[in-house]
Amino acid sequence: MVKILELCAVDFTAYHLLRPLGLGLRGAGYDVTFCCSPGEGLDLLRAEGFGAEAIPISRNYNVAHHARSFEALLSFMRRERFSIVHAHTPVAGLIGRGAAKLAGVPGIVYTAHGFYFHDGMPSAVHAFFAGLERCAAAFTDVIFVQSEEDWEEAVRLRIAPRVKLVHIGNGVDPEKFGKRLHSLEAARFREENGLGSGPVVGFVGRAVREKGAIEFVRAAAIVKRSSPGAKFVMVGEPLVSDRDSCWDEILRLRGELGLDGDLILTGYRKDVPAILAAFDVFALPSYREGMPRALLEAMATGLPVVATAIRGCREEVANGSTGILVPSGDHEALAAAIGKFALSSELRASMGEAGRERVLARFDERKIVALQIALLERLAEAKLRKARP
Repeated sequence: MVKILELCAVDFTAYHLLRPLGLGLRGAGYDVTFCCSPGEGLDLLRAEGFGAEAIPISRNYNVAHHARSFEALLSFMRRERFSIVHAHTPVAGLIGRGAAKLAGVPGIVYTAHGFYFHDGMPSAVHAFFAGLERCAAAFTDVIFVQSEEDWEEAVRLRIAPRVKLVHIGNGVDPEKFGKRLHSLEAARFREENGLGSGPVVGFVGRAVREKGAIEFVRAAAIVKRSSPGAKFVMVGEPLVSDRDSCWDEILRLRGELGLDGDLILTGYRKDVPAILAAFDVFALPSYREGMPRALLEAMATGLPVVATAIRGCREEVANGSTGILVPSGDHEALAAAIGKFALSSELRASMGEAGRERVLARFDERKIVALQIALLERLAEAKLRKARP
């Protein structure tokens, strides 16, 4: 049996983003193991029958931490003798691919959920991180790139030969999302949190600065002036590995801007599909993204969206048709876009329906998983043929 290792830095990514691929691979007959830092997500995958190895992988610049992770990964890969190592996320992708090469793993694959180098970085920093990706690509067989703009950038910067770079997109399972599907739970959520009948504007994601969490709070205060009945909900919190003091600032601003009864902070929730069904508008004012699933989940629910005009978001949102794109870091532009939806139920309905149709046509997770399985199968067969005498 072909053994595949799915490797990332944190358990949240492993369970919430990579699990569908793991299920698809296992259904296709592969032996799948997940490896990441210890956490509940990894425990849940183990309980579902997947192989699971906990190796701490830091999301910082501490070289000593990365050296220890590299040594542990190298030992683990040599012991388990995987046919393919499929790495995800920047840090795990770099050290994991290096360990796989040294361990003699036949097939090495990387998924760029969003390259760490991005617009707005100082040129020297951008060049440094692009150089790291170029070095790792030299011993990578296939690089899956979710964002089409990232794929174009990788080609332009010669991160890897074009033949290694495959644009796969991103997606969600549309059958798990929808207002009718979760109508009872959504009604209960609105009642429990005193959201009333006015428009509810939601945010789902890590509550950190780069996700635009501060802009969301500031925009809420502006929208309240023209739509006093509007309520705002933030689902999520910073991860333990996030180096961000944003949460304290959110709490401070909520009080200073008079939003104590109008901005609900739920923290981490496992019932996101039901909570999305309780929203009327969805906002994701990020500074940097790969291909954000949160936007696709909102669109699959039938929500109009407001997002920043950055890489990834531009690919998912049809500006003026399924949502509105605004400049990043501009809470006033964010408020103006949210305000348009808050004042018009007809606009919300039409763009929400168009967003759902766009997900069905272009961002169905089942198609993305099937594509990856086919490409991984092709790589495995090629490596097996090469290994035969």
